[in-house]
Amino acid sequence: MGQMDGMVAIVTGASRGLGRAIAKAYAEEGAGVVISARSQSPTGLAGTLEETANDIRDAGGDVFAVSCDVTDEAQVNDMVRKAVDQYGRIDVLFNNAGMMVLGETIMDIDAPRWEQLMRINVNGPYLCSRAVLPTMIEQQRGSIINIGSRMATDPNQGGGVLYSASKAAVHMFSYCLADEVREHNIAVNILSPGGLRSEGSAAIPWTQRDWHERVDPSAIGPLAVYLALQDASTFTGQLASRFDFGTTWGPSIEP
Repeated sequence: MGQMDGMVAIVTGASRGLGRAIAKAYAEEGAGVVISARSQSPTGLAGTLEETANDIRDAGGDVFAVSCDVTDEAQVNDMVRKAVDQYGRIDVLFNNAGMMVLGETIMDIDAPRWEQLMRINVNGPYLCSRAVLPTMIEQQRGSIINIGSRMATDPNQGGGVLYSASKAAVHMFSYCLADEVREHNIAVNILSPGGLRSEGSAAIPWTQRDWHERVDPSAIGPLAVYLALQDASTFTGQLASRFDFGTTWGPSIEP
């Protein structure tokens, strides 16, 4: 028996890296997993939805893949509708789809690139959360997990004006949404995974300086499973850092 037997989870940005790892972790725990991503990476990174789906099916998991651009409201609504048609419910939304622009100044970043990253990192969680909430409210239970970052709160982490601003927006969006939906027993939390050895990170030259300190995305699986199991009565409106898992939050830690 898995911890997520009978649950249904949506994972965005699931074609590679953290999204793929979380989708696999949820499936291993018994959830029906809806995976989504754009049909092609705008940055040209390797990895496809089909590969993630095959990994899950090969391990005996239940997966449903839907191509979706999280910046497009019509595509997001269609993805959620297909998820409900397929499984009849939505218990978890893991808003993983994102984009990084690091090491560039405001003068390096033109308006179209600023708007593109904000649409993905900020509008994406907004559109996906808004689309799943009617189902979660009807169920009177759910868990929404947004990806945060140390760069949202510490300018010395090197996030720069664009990425750090987008993640700070995600943090405040999550805190406010948690209060807004608390009465419906829906948890909203921020997961800050720290440095990862992912395809996206590998493409950033300066990440090589701390590559030995980074972890494989699969190490985040237990954290994401724990958050998926929460509701507003147990754990919500929190910034959950990987570095504090098992000490200030997680199994056996009193809320």
